[in-house]
Amino acid sequence: MHDTQSRTESLLDTIRGIQQQTIMLPEFQRDFRWELDRTYDLFDSLVKEIFIGTIIYGKPSFGMTLREIDTRPRKGKGSNRRLTVHAIDSDEMKRRAQTENLRIVLDGQQRITALYRAITGIDEVYCIVRDVRHETNPHQFELEAILEEFAGEERSDAISVRLVDAYTAEIENWDDEQMDERFAASAYARQQLAEADPDTIKLDRRIYRRTLRRLIELYKRQKMVAFYLLDMTLEKFCLFFERSNSRGIQLNFIDILAAKLYSGFNLRKRIEEFETQTQFQMNREVIVRTIAFIRATERGGQIKIDRSYILEHLEAADFQRLWDEVCTLYASTLRYLDGQHFILAQNWMPSENMLIPLMIFLREIGGGFDRMSEEQRAFVEFWYWASVFANRYSTATNEVIITDSQALTQIAHGQPITARGYFRRLRSLITEPTDLYSYTRRASLTYRGVLNLLAYNASGLHDWSSTQRISLATSDLDDHHIYPRAYIASRPELDMDNDEAEQLVDCVANRTLIPKRLNIRIGKRSPHDYLDELRQKKNTQLADCLASHLIPAEILDEQTWDGLFGFFVEERAKAIFALIEQYAMTPLTEMAERYGAGSDIEHNTASRRTSRDRLPRMLADGRINVGDRVYVTGHPNAVATIASGYDVEYEGRRIPINTWGQQITGWASINIYANVYLERTGKTLESLRQTSEDTPE
Repeated sequence: MHDTQSRTESLLDTIRGIQQQTIMLPEFQRDFRWELDRTYDLFDSLVKEIFIGTIIYGKPSFGMTLREIDTRPRKGKGSNRRLTVHAIDSDEMKRRAQTENLRIVLDGQQRITALYRAITGIDEVYCIVRDVRHETNPHQFELEAILEEFAGEERSDAISVRLVDAYTAEIENWDDEQMDERFAASAYARQQLAEADPDTIKLDRRIYRRTLRRLIELYKRQKMVAFYLLDMTLEKFCLFFERSNSRGIQLNFIDILAAKLYSGFNLRKRIEEFETQTQFQMNREVIVRTIAFIRATERGGQIKIDRSYILEHLEAADFQRLWDEVCTLYASTLRYLDGQHFILAQNWMPSENMLIPLMIFLREIGGGFDRMSEEQRAFVEFWYWASVFANRYSTATNEVIITDSQALTQIAHGQPITARGYFRRLRSLITEPTDLYSYTRRASLTYRGVLNLLAYNASGLHDWSSTQRISLATSDLDDHHIYPRAYIASRPELDMDNDEAEQLVDCVANRTLIPKRLNIRIGKRSPHDYLDELRQKKNTQLADCLASHLIPAEILDEQTWDGLFGFFVEERAKAIFALIEQYAMTPLTEMAERYGAGSDIEHNTASRRTSRDRLPRMLADGRINVGDRVYVTGHPNAVATIASGYDVEYEGRRIPINTWGQQITGWASINIYANVYLERTGKTLESLRQTSEDTPE
């Protein structure tokens, strides 16, 4: 933006620019919406020299579709006609900007449109003159001194000067006789002066002519319209609309792209068609960036998908060729994520930009996701959750999208991932259960990821009001407080300090997704109270539903849980962390060794050497013995015995230790190291773990 000084021009300059189509609107600008009373106020401000704000024009050096200022009548014939649009390419835009002073309205189209319509007579606006006949030299008054108001109709009891008459008088160079003829035809002259004496008629004519000429002077005054003329690059043009268009609809670079493509590809129409034909809302940027990635890959060289590249290089032909294919990939990917329970709803996805690498992967394997091998499926599962908990899609998104799309392309073709240090960037930022306490806001990718991970682990979350699973068909979801905020704020007797409880109540360990239509009347009610009522009135199988949300069934039957908020949050955080370990952390070394480049393998081998020992290693070196008795936190009487590095014996059955822990606690997942105690020591298995590099050879 090289030229940002303030300038001024006359109203007539603005009118001429609009008529000569050297002042035009980007196609994406909203329609003219001002009611006439705002036009009256605008002219009143001009007459009284009250600042009406600065108009902002741009002189872009890139092509786009422009349209005319709205000159349609407000009602009747022609009011619904389509406004003329002009597709202008980059070369013509530059030429016209230099030779014709072509300007594009960035901010202020409502004001200049209102001015144009009133002055040229599209909208009927009258300057109503107050009665000054009995004052000294009334024909010499300035416009502000004789103005009573601006109105949409002339009055029969006051001299009324139509704004378009002043404009016509100027461009046609009316003489006094023509002005008098127009005055004689007015309602005031016909009704008030029919029997008036000559002196009265002469004075009123002079007042009318004086008002007409003062309006012409207003139109011609050079400092009436203040404006900035911005010589804009494409990048700054986009930033202007994203940051400055606060009075209109929210615009981003996709709206500008739609204007560029308009004559060859109607982007908005195609988006509407897609949303009508499917159950999905289209994320426009995901589709556009996917098309940009495919096009850039086809051309070779450095791949870019930022807005500058998109606006400068994507053409209507690219969309005509790739639109249907990319929309199919988009819908197929969403259906896969829904069917496999990676997501509960589009607006609850950790990041919709994660769709792009998956769409590229699907394109490369051809057909549908059912063509994946088991190894590819396992990698996709790991990549998805590792990306979420490494928080990869929170910043520098374009580079992440490109890197991941290239990585998944290599996976699709059975090739190693060549990006240097790729797997190091997939390490979880959640390293212990208490880290989850800091995630309290829906905007957080990790927060949304946790709530979706619960659904993935349970093969879908159950709707509390029925046995049905929540899916994309569910209209809306609410991140519900399990222990209600109002309940904690009422300061009940808890197992922790009340102030600390209020700090934890919004954390993700106390939240889960349920349909908003459930409409539970909660208020300050305890979890046992409202959940038990829900079980009795709507869903007798609620206990089974709660398990998928990692909520213990005992909360329905044991009122003591109402005071165990601290215990609940701690145990649920541990259970959630166990899932993060299972899906995002534990597979990292194996995936790096199988698919990574040398540096990644070396790094993750080192990570494996320094990882914490697991149960089989602990059993092998004697820290734990077969036959040792163990129990789970909060259930000291439900004792099992260690049978192997993976199993325990309990009530005459040999079952996996994780399964036993889940049965005892009612949790859908459990971290056995944090929650299982060795009876002979009274300490958790976690206390016996050590890093492998510290283990004696």
